[in-house]
Amino acid sequence: MWLSNFGEKGRLQSSQLQRLVQPSKELIATVHSMPHFITSHEQFRVVLRLRNTTDKKYNLHITLQTIPKSGLVWIGDIRRLVGDVLPGSFVDVPLDVLPIRSGVWEIGEITILNLINNKEFIYTSIGQILVGLPDP
Repeated sequence: MWLSNFGEKGRLQSSQLQRLVQPSKELIATVHSMPHFITSHEQFRVVLRLRNTTDKKYNLHITLQTIPKSGLVWIGDIRRLVGDVLPGSFVDVPLDVLPIRSGVWEIGEITILNLINNKEFIYTSIGQILVGLPDP
């Protein structure tokens, strides 16, 4: 607890963390599951849902990049083949992340390439997460 400048009890004001990804008209990427809070050095998983809204099959490849000066690092293969996504369907892609510093961090950057037509979809951030200090 803390006191304000006038000696009153302080209050913590908070807002929801962002979990939206900028949609594309052809490929919609959304965060299907992700924790709101995690402690540093505790690995967690983000499930990214990729939805093909076209009438053509996509063959997707994903590349994960760490945001400079971020407190998060990707775990595992940062380049991988997602595979075929049929028209009107979706695929869930599990992404493992390790927080190395406390704070509110952006999760990203993600580049998705459709191998059939070489079209790239770039998402600079797929959401935010609050990372706290581990219990002593």
